[in-house]
Amino acid sequence: MTRLCRAHRSPVGASKSAKGYGLDNTRYLIAFLFATVVVLLYPVFVNWLYPPAAQPKPGARQSSGAPAAVSAPTAATPRPKPGLRGGPWATLAPAGAASAGEGLSLQTITVSTSLYRAVLRLRGGRLSSFVLRRLRQTASPDSPGYEMVAATAEPAGGLVVQEGGKLLSDREIVYRSQSPGTVELAAGAQADVVLVGAAGGGLRLSKSFSFRDGSYVVGLSAGVEGGSQEPAAVGFSLGESLLSDAGSGEAPELAAEVNSKVLAQAIKGLKADALPQHGTVAYAGFGDRYFLEAFVVDPPRALALALSSEDAEASALSLLDPGASRLSLRLFMGPKELHLLEQASPELRHAINFGWAWLLALVFVKALVFFHGLAPNYGVDILLLTVVLRLVSFPLSIRAQRSMTRLQRLQPQMQRLREKFKDDAQRLNREMMDLYKRNHVNPVGGCLPTLLQLPIFVGLYEALASAVELRHAPFVGWINDLSAPECLPLPFIPPIPLLHCQGLPVLVLLMGASTFLQQWMMPASPDPNQQRMMMLTPIIFTFMFINLPAGLSLYYFASNVLGIVQQFFLNREIKRFTPATA
Repeated sequence: MTRLCRAHRSPVGASKSAKGYGLDNTRYLIAFLFATVVVLLYPVFVNWLYPPAAQPKPGARQSSGAPAAVSAPTAATPRPKPGLRGGPWATLAPAGAASAGEGLSLQTITVSTSLYRAVLRLRGGRLSSFVLRRLRQTASPDSPGYEMVAATAEPAGGLVVQEGGKLLSDREIVYRSQSPGTVELAAGAQADVVLVGAAGGGLRLSKSFSFRDGSYVVGLSAGVEGGSQEPAAVGFSLGESLLSDAGSGEAPELAAEVNSKVLAQAIKGLKADALPQHGTVAYAGFGDRYFLEAFVVDPPRALALALSSEDAEASALSLLDPGASRLSLRLFMGPKELHLLEQASPELRHAINFGWAWLLALVFVKALVFFHGLAPNYGVDILLLTVVLRLVSFPLSIRAQRSMTRLQRLQPQMQRLREKFKDDAQRLNREMMDLYKRNHVNPVGGCLPTLLQLPIFVGLYEALASAVELRHAPFVGWINDLSAPECLPLPFIPPIPLLHCQGLPVLVLLMGASTFLQQWMMPASPDPNQQRMMMLTPIIFTFMFINLPAGLSLYYFASNVLGIVQQFFLNREIKRFTPATA
């Protein structure tokens, strides 16, 4: 990658002797090795600075069916919970014997669509389970569907009423519904599940959940009537576990856009002031690398927000409409597929964190999705993307390699000029520029492809690491997850440091070998220090790619193969070059 930039040095400040010249190259080598060490140790430093969340306890997240419910507090002993800016949370007192569920035969309502199976628990009127049918917990073919609702978290859809300085939750209210216990939605069909309940003091509560087949968006509507006084605000709540998720391998984070500012922050140790108390909200919720559970406000409007950490295992978020007795929102619960997020709301695509190279990453994801319509294998799609990127950069790459070759052919004359004008830097500059001009050489022409490689590398990394389309996407043989590091299991091989499995990273080794072959085919550097430095590059890249997504290794291996073919024909052309002008 850095080979194309190595042939040129500014004549200004050129070394005055062969010893000084070697020292100058030694400094380049030291700088290169230092930068490599920084790159390799950066992930270790980040993990030390921000340690991953604790592993989930058994039963922390269920794979199918209703999750094991957290022991609910009674009305007499409400679970303490910080509310709006640290105020106490409490529960709405149920009205009469309904709180114990006496005479209530229906406990849950199950809604099944082609995309998910949702379970509504009537006690509290919340989504106690939301299993995605088309995505699995693990890469295993027999793995159950992915469960969006963690057992340790506050289930989505809870009604929150603000009275004075308190936020009151409906978690102990037992709702009733006229809907059947099981609702099966046909293709494109929609079903509304209406819940009604009563709280102490004559307060009447109502909720409506709107499900539509083919969409991960659930419509929410709730209202409060009666009672001795009007509530200060009415809203909805949802929660997230603070434990790391075994399905996605990522700790959850706050995901919101308030006052046109995108907020993304790990909720481990999250403080209540991470969110503004009021603001124009586009969406607010929780997510990880691949999944999102968030309230969607379209169009964005002014609402109040409350964030709390219930205990060491869960955090909760509430969205309220001040001065209103009824609130309607939409709830997105599903994968972070770009087109799904954009269908739900244009702002919701900001929930995917592509980093500083977001524009390139966005283009790469869209290109992969387009190619997937032509070839339904994301490994093949990455190969097609590689060919396209090579074709686009081919003219610039050829020009840079030719410029590099001409510079290398000029090295003997450049060295003689350095020796002749070693005490006159200005004259040396003029002679060097005249030498470049006579031979039609651009001294920085070989650097452009190297500079372009960095954003392409980062953009591809973010695209391949963040695209849920590649999660558990197989390629061939043992490569069954392009978003995870690749390793061929070989039980007879002893465990190798840095590897996440007992075996060999075959694709990474092929990538390293092809990088070495491509470097070897390029014209040799006249400086032995630079030559040794360039031969270290394949080894460094091999170690770097061991724990990177397999899709990235596949891209670079394919790119190297195309580069080797290109270099083969270029070397044949170089042999026909006329000697440089003396």
